Amino acid sequence: MRSNHIKRFLSAALLLTFMAPSGLSQASICQAYESYTDAMVLAGDVKLTDKNESITLSLRDSDVKQVLRMFADKAGMNVVFHSSVSGKVTLDLVNMPINDAFALVLQVAGLNYYTQNNTLIVIAKNNADNAAFSKQEMLVFPVKYVNAAKIADFLNRNVFGMKKAGLSSVDAATVNTATNELIVFGMKSDAAIVEKVIAQLDREPLNKTFVVNHTTPAEMANMICDMLLPSRGSSGSGGGGGTPSIIPPTPGVGTGGAAGIVTGGAASSSEDELKLGEGVVACTVATSTAATATASPFDVQNLSISYFPQRGTITLMGGSEAQLEMIERFIKENDIKQQQAYLEVSIIELNEEGSKEFNNTWNIDSKNWIFSFSSDKTSIGRTSGQGGRYVTVPGPDGKDIIVPKSSNAYISWQLNYLIQNTKGRVLANPKLLITSGQESVIDLTQDYVEKVTSEFLSSTASGSGASGSVQRTYTIGKDQGIKISLTPFISPEGYVTMNIKPNYATVAREVTTPTEVAGETDLQATLLSRRNLDLKNIRIKDGETLVIGGLIQEDDQKVVKKIPILGDLPIIGVAFRSSDTTKKKSELVIMLTPRIINDDEGAVADTL
Repeated sequence: MRSNHIKRFLSAALLLTFMAPSGLSQASICQAYESYTDAMVLAGDVKLTDKNESITLSLRDSDVKQVLRMFADKAGMNVVFHSSVSGKVTLDLVNMPINDAFALVLQVAGLNYYTQNNTLIVIAKNNADNAAFSKQEMLVFPVKYVNAAKIADFLNRNVFGMKKAGLSSVDAATVNTATNELIVFGMKSDAAIVEKVIAQLDREPLNKTFVVNHTTPAEMANMICDMLLPSRGSSGSGGGGGTPSIIPPTPGVGTGGAAGIVTGGAASSSEDELKLGEGVVACTVATSTAATATASPFDVQNLSISYFPQRGTITLMGGSEAQLEMIERFIKENDIKQQQAYLEVSIIELNEEGSKEFNNTWNIDSKNWIFSFSSDKTSIGRTSGQGGRYVTVPGPDGKDIIVPKSSNAYISWQLNYLIQNTKGRVLANPKLLITSGQESVIDLTQDYVEKVTSEFLSSTASGSGASGSVQRTYTIGKDQGIKISLTPFISPEGYVTMNIKPNYATVAREVTTPTEVAGETDLQATLLSRRNLDLKNIRIKDGETLVIGGLIQEDDQKVVKKIPILGDLPIIGVAFRSSDTTKKKSELVIMLTPRIINDDEGAVADTL
């Protein structure tokens, strides 16, 4: 006896052990479902009788018409069968409400029903005659916040398109675009499900505005659109499990929230951007495709990201609470204070230029003629004017001059020796505020004429040349001078690491070509001499000075001219030679001194 009690106890314990996980799991599922308040059953309100008595019924392979006659008799209604009704059903029902049992038989047999007064009309749900029976009334529903056309499409695809008993089996929903009203051509039983769908979807869009403190609104909006949203596979606002996508802004025209989703101007400053007041729509999150063939996406309240440059704010419109919370966290994590530094820049150019010129000119003068020769020119004088008392002789600068003719022969020697030295210093001392991670540019360049092109418009040909009007086109260059680009990275330890690109260009020489006009030339090209550097990760401590030197440019030029044979003689040959020596030297020195700005103010993204 005692052994039997022990066995029973062990069996009961073992049974409880196996039942416990299943019971807990079922309870947790039911609790989770009950806590989900947004659940809505998409089914027709099948109502055969107001009494809704319970029935118990057991049938095997019974003709569906006979079964439905039983239900009609029970409800006290007449019944009419369409020619499309056929088939058999098998069922076992115990104490089930008659309305629920009637709905199950219609669903299993693929049938739908309509009522007219006290008559029940049964028809196959796929038959085309459903349209004639279902359009019994015109029902009008106002829609406030969203596009009524989107709700109509959702109803036609996902509710009426399911062809469930008690609902219209055709596309019964349409819209009045002028008033944004939803119109349903159907039955009174359709009104209940339509009202539920509108209450679920026609909600005031979520709206939240954030103040951006340490970045620009355009930069933050672009980061949200380009970085955050594409990386979240569940960030689309549409239903039906569609694939979310980021729609870039394109120009559009809208008449308010009910007129559809309108994307505005691009985040960059382009001519095509659409501004809403002073705001710019950066992007919109939408659902592009449906997850299944039986359920269509619903993107009536897409998430829209816009920014207001003058206010310094970002506004989120539409979407879900989860999306807004995710974006709010992203803004707080990334709207942080960027470290800055005060940078003193000294740009010094040291110029040194020297030249030495040595020229010899010999003149032999007699009663009837004069002979002049130098290292680069030989000429014979001519009598000129007033009975031959004057002659034309070459001058020191190469131009002929008229001097009195002497009656006696003589020899003269002209010596020209000139030394020039020039020193100069060009200094620029800009001061600027630099931000960590942001490129700064110091541009001290100037415009210059790079090329000149002449076009001869009209001419009169002659033996000596051509004459007419000339039109000149000037090509302007913009990079002569110094330009410094630098990107700093400021560390909390008090160091500034910079990428520095100093570019310095000066005019080396000009290339000219002759034109059609006699004696005139065109500037064919301007050749620049450049001194460029590209320095990476140059580390400077706070308050210390970085000196960039050694950008030296030198130009030595020496020209020697001499009289043949005489200029090659030893010792005395120097009197028959001329020389011109030019030396240019310039050095560019750049000094950078950063001073980190310490600010204890924290980074906070405020919500309006």
